[in-house]
Amino acid sequence: MQKEDLRVKKTKKALTEAFFKLLNEKPFEEITINELCERADVRRATFYKHYTDKLNFLTSIVKSLRNTFDTIIWKSDKPDTTSKYYVAYAKRVVTFISENERLINNLIESELLLPCFNLIVEQNYIDTRDRLAKSESAGMKLCAPVDTIAIMCSGGVAQAIYFWIKDGMKKDPDILADEIGSTISAMLGNC
Repeated sequence: MQKEDLRVKKTKKALTEAFFKLLNEKPFEEITINELCERADVRRATFYKHYTDKLNFLTSIVKSLRNTFDTIIWKSDKPDTTSKYYVAYAKRVVTFISENERLINNLIESELLLPCFNLIVEQNYIDTRDRLAKSESAGMKLCAPVDTIAIMCSGGVAQAIYFWIKDGMKKDPDILADEIGSTISAMLGNC
């Protein structure tokens, strides 16, 4: 795997930070590429060198967050099973959402909520499918095909979190994370 140039990393970091700040101020569809680039102090041409549009940029952010969560989990939580990994992962996602409530609410208020939501679910499905396939190859017994379990996990988790947010995040985030983690653990552990 080729390492990313330091300048590219700095550019992507500046764009991501600017995007999160803007998303805390306004809905996704109101953020323009010009505004994003200006806030990040990055030229428009540089943005388009790395991304095709805002959705492509958002996809990149979702992948980056997922990789960051993954790294944190393996370094700090040290899960010894795939099931424990998903419990820890659910906790990380719910914690991120509860710590970034304004940003999440701006996404919910956005007219592009459904495309953004589908993008996130699709990426989580791909990542979950790949991780389960590796686990299965390493000897983990699954009660259903990898694709089916990945669909159930990514879709179910997304819907649980979506309705928690839509309900005003009334349930304690740690309780929700435990419930999601327990459900995933039961799905993977009872195979």
